[in-house]
Amino acid sequence: MRKPASIIGFAAGIVCGLAVYHVALKIGDFTVLSPQDLEQRNNTLAELEEENHELSEELFRPRGPSYEVLDEGELPYDGNDDATSEVATARAAAVNEKKFLMVTFGANWCRDCRNLHRILHTEELEDYTTDLFAFVNVDVGKFNQNKHVAEDLGISLSKGIPVAVFFDPQGQVIGTTNEGELEPARRYSSKQILKFVRDIAERSQISAPDTVD
Repeated sequence: MRKPASIIGFAAGIVCGLAVYHVALKIGDFTVLSPQDLEQRNNTLAELEEENHELSEELFRPRGPSYEVLDEGELPYDGNDDATSEVATARAAAVNEKKFLMVTFGANWCRDCRNLHRILHTEELEDYTTDLFAFVNVDVGKFNQNKHVAEDLGISLSKGIPVAVFFDPQGQVIGTTNEGELEPARRYSSKQILKFVRDIAERSQISAPDTVD
């Protein structure tokens, strides 16, 4: 006689437990999701995160005639390059050709770096630099990437990128932009960068490009 009562009590306990569980979910505003619902929700979240990333990129993209987004194939920094060899080769070639050399440290994710590269290769700049300057880029876009190359050339990355070191046609160091002179390059115009490189070639002087109107 006690066995049926035990079964009934056990069943009643389960029913009460389920009732309490669902009431708790309702009060806490929780929802039980099936595996399919959970996967769909995760996919929706991933889409929203990607959309948010794209909107953020657009929101913070610099505006103005001096800024242009480069295509993937035109990105100036190649992390697969042997930077030590590239710099050594460029230094030897610059001395042989009696040119100034600009070694720039930067990254493709850096808008200032991309904009500086773009301006240096505009027709206005190339009319002046083609016979005077050689250029080489060193990728420092990942943690400690090519840090030893920067240190060997007296470059500090503490004030941001892009940062550059300049050599005269005899291969002697003119100076660096370790004080952040080139870091806000997204704001610079072709006229400002032209004055910057003219000061280096004609006066062996490195000054912030924003001193030019």
